[in-house]
Amino acid sequence: MNLVILVAAIAPVVLIFGLGYLAGKYKDFDHDQAIGFSHFALKYALPVALFLSMASFKCDLLLQQGPLVVVMIIGYSLFFGVSYLVLCMMTRDRLTAVLLGYAVSSTAAPIYGLTVLDPIYGDTVGGGVVGLAAVVTNLLQVSVVIYLLESASRSETSRPSLARTLGKTIKNPLVWAPVLGTIVSLSGLTMPPVSVSVLKPLAVCAPGAAIFACGLALASYSLNLRSRTVILGSLVCVVLQPAVFFVALKAWGLKSAMAKAAFVASAMPTSTPSVLFAQQYGKCEVETASIMLLTTLGMVVVIPATVAICEWI
Repeated sequence: MNLVILVAAIAPVVLIFGLGYLAGKYKDFDHDQAIGFSHFALKYALPVALFLSMASFKCDLLLQQGPLVVVMIIGYSLFFGVSYLVLCMMTRDRLTAVLLGYAVSSTAAPIYGLTVLDPIYGDTVGGGVVGLAAVVTNLLQVSVVIYLLESASRSETSRPSLARTLGKTIKNPLVWAPVLGTIVSLSGLTMPPVSVSVLKPLAVCAPGAAIFACGLALASYSLNLRSRTVILGSLVCVVLQPAVFFVALKAWGLKSAMAKAAFVASAMPTSTPSVLFAQQYGKCEVETASIMLLTTLGMVVVIPATVAICEWI
């Protein structure tokens, strides 16, 4: 892989994330402004980008991605389930098990993916993998995490309904936007050029805005990069989880560019919601924030390594 392409893929993430973090540390944005910026990035700009990516995806190529979706379910959702059970056996605190389990199994691919994968694999493959990852992780991972968090923090009589939690998850723009784009692609319809022109300016700013928002959000948390929990959690996130993807892809015999891009995406940092959930429930805030920072910095080594390993897929 060309070194220039790798630098072009990774450098923007590190730089923009760092700028967001410094902006937060120097109080360039107050709390309400930071929340508003995150809402703009995650509720408007990024969903539009994912919609356009999936809507422009070739129908015949999309129909071939069933096995890849199964691999993503194994690598993200099932991996979270196993992590949660292991942590439950290690600690009696279910809330801690959910928060740390999600921190090591979640992915920032829906946020960082367009910036990292597009220069390496092109817009079609990069956008397709990011869209599929957004649907799988939000629909089959985040909804379960929310249910378990609510269950662990409430009494038996006030536990939430899984169906209601799933319903709320489906309303998330990061879920329904790529799903809607997928429907457009499968229907064989072509987006009118004028519609693409109207939405494209918002989509273009999505990756940068989303990454900046991550750095901005992280700046408000305390960090402890020497914690054993943080170091082990980070290694699980960027080493063990990609290893699971690698084995699943090899076992299924998937060798396409989409499969390789999905493998690279599996090594991306933990997702921003893992930190936000910890803040919401008042536990593991330092650990999740530190894991997010460490795995983001680790991209400098991990992403080139996974791109090189793709030669053996």
